Amino acid sequence: METSTILYIILGILVLVLLLQKKRIDKNAEYDSYADEKNEWSILTSFSELKILSKYAGELRFGPAFVHIKTEPKNVFGKEFYGDWVFRTENGVYLQKWNSNPIKSGVLTRADNDLTYYDRLKNKNKVLETGIKSFHWTMEKDENNGLTLISDNGKTKKRIKITNANNV
Repeated sequence: METSTILYIILGILVLVLLLQKKRIDKNAEYDSYADEKNEWSILTSFSELKILSKYAGELRFGPAFVHIKTEPKNVFGKEFYGDWVFRTENGVYLQKWNSNPIKSGVLTRADNDLTYYDRLKNKNKVLETGIKSFHWTMEKDENNGLTLISDNGKTKKRIKITNANNV
């Protein structure tokens, strides 16, 4: 074998190793769904001058979608993940805040969510209940206009009375 052939083989192996290493680095880079321009912000709900926007961030396989939320004109939300469940009231909205990062954990994401209330008059988001182990929620209103959150994890349904709904 000539020296030039050996050099071409060594050069080819080096190029191959560098390309595989670059692919491995790109694969380990963290995906930022908040900054991704592929998905646009859309209006989730609005109150006269205030808009609450959501941006699709992904979905669990055979499970719910998750979104980012922001308000305009002044945003009070960070880059957290929220479920696509929303319950609107006269002065705000109840939201399902996820305590895990579904992009990192993927199909292994376990339900560990907080019930939050965004008060449009105070422009504040407050956590009302923590550690709810379900993605599937519904809200019931009783005859006295009291609210009860029903979380269903597929095995059991849990009823959570919202006692501080009107004094957030």
